[in-house]
Amino acid sequence: MENQNLASWSEMGLSPEMLELIEQAGFKTPTAVQAQTIPVVLEGQDVLASSQTGSGKTASFVIPAVERFKGKNGTYILALSPTREIAQQTGAVFEAFASAYGMKVAVCIGGASIPVEKEALSSSPHIIVATPGRLCDHLERGNVWLDFIQCLIFDEADRMLEMGFAKQIDTITEQIPKERQTLMFSATFSPTVEKLARKALRNPKEIIIKRTAESAPKIDQRLFWISEDQKLGNLIRILRHEKGTMFVFVKAKERAYQVWRSLQNAGFESVTYIHSDLPQDARELAVAEFKAGKYRVIIATDVMGRGIDVDDVAHVVNYDVPREAADYIHRIGRTGRRGLTGKASTFAVPGKDDRAIKDIEKLRGVPAPRPDDRPERSSAERGRGNRPQKGHSQERTRTPHPQREKEKVQLQKVSHAVPEAAAVSRTETKSPGILAKLMSFFRGSRQN
Repeated sequence: MENQNLASWSEMGLSPEMLELIEQAGFKTPTAVQAQTIPVVLEGQDVLASSQTGSGKTASFVIPAVERFKGKNGTYILALSPTREIAQQTGAVFEAFASAYGMKVAVCIGGASIPVEKEALSSSPHIIVATPGRLCDHLERGNVWLDFIQCLIFDEADRMLEMGFAKQIDTITEQIPKERQTLMFSATFSPTVEKLARKALRNPKEIIIKRTAESAPKIDQRLFWISEDQKLGNLIRILRHEKGTMFVFVKAKERAYQVWRSLQNAGFESVTYIHSDLPQDARELAVAEFKAGKYRVIIATDVMGRGIDVDDVAHVVNYDVPREAADYIHRIGRTGRRGLTGKASTFAVPGKDDRAIKDIEKLRGVPAPRPDDRPERSSAERGRGNRPQKGHSQERTRTPHPQREKEKVQLQKVSHAVPEAAAVSRTETKSPGILAKLMSFFRGSRQN
């Protein structure tokens, strides 16, 4: 389908009551994914969509699903999410639109109380939002039946499969009627996503969102080729010389705590962190306080950070290069939203991260500076290195010379005004591959 926005919400065939709820939610005009998806879902068709974080994807399936099944009694809608945080946010959006029609929403996620969720499921909610693992727990306990599901939603299908939920997804889909509507949203189309789409979808409508330069978030992406022991010093310099909130992504939960502790020792108190070992209520509190402004910086792993939806993050720092190139797109999508300009800095270790950087280059279609391209440092800098000075007072009072600081951080601008979704779109344009083959499969099925 063409990437073209409709003029207004009123052109989508939505009821006056739903249009009023949309206005109350503050949605002015539909985004591209909303404009293209909502009419198709209202018609009852399956959807296979490529859409990125921050594109308004959640409302594009919540609004038409509620519109279709309002006034009916029974559990008809099931939305699967990759993480607890995304499931909670999706549940909140469903609640905002469904409650006006008396529709109940049950959210089932790991870390929450099984008895409380069991009680919610026993009340025959109209909508279930769940992570695959927790839903399978309830299925095994006999707490829920999926015999009447008529709308199955895969939110971030690629992420769910990357996290190892393929078996659980198979278990869930086997217990749902084959005569149903299925909506699948995925930022990328790997062979595993293709396999799931072939099994779950029936002649879907293909929707690919390609952002224009005007609508794309403007993100100043920068690459630092530095050694491992120089990362903390560079992060501290960024914190000192730049304003605004910051998202710091690390590779593991242990790393999140280590970086947090190091920043605390360096005198930065407005920092928090989240990882999977923290209790659910502790993670929710950290995120809420970050959004409320109590903390300027939040440190997170990919799994934990993926579900945090904040519109005004000024800077994303990839303290560790992501394992998957697609995660880079999701990470930097935290900044540059709603017309604001953002920054994204990546710390890469020569000899260790070269392959990962090449994968990101390939996905974005833009070459990054190589380690050999780094500007020479002065002899004084080579002797001193980029390690932070010991002692809080020395760190706080030292004011770097602007030119020397510029050389020390070895900053290289790799692009400007790069859209988070355009990187994926370019990759698909250069080599349609799996997505083109998948749509050809569905077209062949229709002819047969």
